[in-house]
Amino acid sequence: MNTGDAGSPGAALDRASRDVRRILDGALAGGEVSVADGHLLARAAGRDLLALGVTADELRRRQVGDTVTFVVNRNVNFTNVCIKHCTFCAFSRDHREEEGYLLPVEEIVRRAREAAELGASEVCIQAGLPPKLDGRFYIDLTRAIHTALPALHIHAFSPEEV
Repeated sequence: MNTGDAGSPGAALDRASRDVRRILDGALAGGEVSVADGHLLARAAGRDLLALGVTADELRRRQVGDTVTFVVNRNVNFTNVCIKHCTFCAFSRDHREEEGYLLPVEEIVRRAREAAELGASEVCIQAGLPPKLDGRFYIDLTRAIHTALPALHIHAFSPEEV
């Protein structure tokens, strides 16, 4: 029985199923969670889900305490043209549609500068997957932002864009 002290996950763990309790006790002791155990935790519900949440909060507290940090950023979508036709973003357009756009590098830099002036420390550069965009565009864009705003962190491009 894992009673723990006040504020610890003890009571929630005591009510969890045997398998979930075993996994979470191990994690609290510094052990690794196996892939199979991770799958089991992903299906947690009810008391097991509560125990998982309380345990995660305890592990977070041990790692970073109650300090909360954040980043002020601006997301710039430089084009809405995309070949994927998925439902991830509601604003994407096929390259044959009139509503498709590609912002020029100068406009993207202007938006990044505007964000920095408003206190942003990061600019997030994302877009669709346009069919005929030269790969140099990504390099030129990153270079232009960095040259204009060297202190601004650039969080850019999904794996598919690269």
